[in-house]
Amino acid sequence: MENKCETNLCISCNVKNCVHHAENDTCSAGKIQVGNSSATTVKDTCCDTFKAR
Repeated sequence: MENKCETNLCISCNVKNCVHHAENDTCSAGKIQVGNSSATTVKDTCCDTFKAR
């Protein structure tokens, strides 16, 4: 399946239980916030925009 976004920026997302998850495995939120300002590795980061369905 081809990923197509309506915006200039596509954010891939595989968190299917988030209200912003689009069926083409992209994020449909108008903007995203990536959290944990003290992160030092990828595993320390998280999507603060996540909202459970």
